[in-house]
Amino acid sequence: MVRQINEYHPVIGHRYIPGIQARIPHESGGYLVKTNSSGFRCQHEFVNEKPDKTFRVLLFGDSFTAGDGVSNKYRFGDLLEQRVGGLEVLNFGLSGTGTDQQYLAYEHYGSNLTFDLLLICPLVQNIKRVASRYETVITRDNGDVGFIAKPYFELQDDELILKNTPVAKGILDRQELDEGDNFLANQGVVERALRGVINRYLYPIKNLLQRTVAYDPVTEYSDANGREWKLMKKILKDWVKSVGDVPVVICPIPLYHHVEELSSPVNYQRRFAELSDEPNVQVFDPLYKFLEESRETRRQCRFEFDQHFTQLGHSIMADALIPVILNSMKVSEK
Repeated sequence: MVRQINEYHPVIGHRYIPGIQARIPHESGGYLVKTNSSGFRCQHEFVNEKPDKTFRVLLFGDSFTAGDGVSNKYRFGDLLEQRVGGLEVLNFGLSGTGTDQQYLAYEHYGSNLTFDLLLICPLVQNIKRVASRYETVITRDNGDVGFIAKPYFELQDDELILKNTPVAKGILDRQELDEGDNFLANQGVVERALRGVINRYLYPIKNLLQRTVAYDPVTEYSDANGREWKLMKKILKDWVKSVGDVPVVICPIPLYHHVEELSSPVNYQRRFAELSDEPNVQVFDPLYKFLEESRETRRQCRFEFDQHFTQLGHSIMADALIPVILNSMKVSEK
């Protein structure tokens, strides 16, 4: 999470600073971030009534949906608008969030809006964030790793119980966490730093090692009754239920390990398929579209060191979703 463009939010934990325009340094040469008055990277304001003759999509996800690494106009949500006539996409993507926080963002900002389709795009790694009570951040003062609290859910008698709301303020160091909470902190920043070192110095053998040992970066999906999946599944089911008769597409975004065939997607595909029986829900996996490309092209879908989608990755993601959007528009006209 890039803290200089984010601010505290008592419900979600954080959001982008509303109404900013900032250029973010990046290995790509930098990218432009523009936010609306609600504090999201969206070119539209979140007004209740949608424009006439417009099919409105509410899009939720983390940094892959928000578009870390690329300017607003190159993200798959914006590309869908450019490529499909009569479409409006309200992008609620928020870097550093899990599916739990995205659900809360919908309740706080999206539930009163008029819309035709809810598109939830959880990066498959979000299952780790859902099980976390803290987010890791790099503090600006000295570059040390700190922890900020986040809202989270617990399951009690198959009901979601929201905890830590309003969200506590401030950055904590590891010694300030409650006993046992070290195991409940999303280590995303640390993992990215370590991954950067590995990519720089061990990249020639990294992929071979991952294929050889059948590396699975998201083992949480291997158990249908695991704590993490049961929690994430319940959040998604409650979210779907809350929108009533509006169609919902759940589109899990694969990790580069799956795109580049370094790891098998079978476990996460099995788990998300469990949601297909929910009313008005379509589970759509865009991985097939990436796998149509050559291995060389697929490697170009992420940056050299940053795992986020490049412009090419976003373009392929948009192409994968276009038939889903067009079919939803066609159904709504009947």
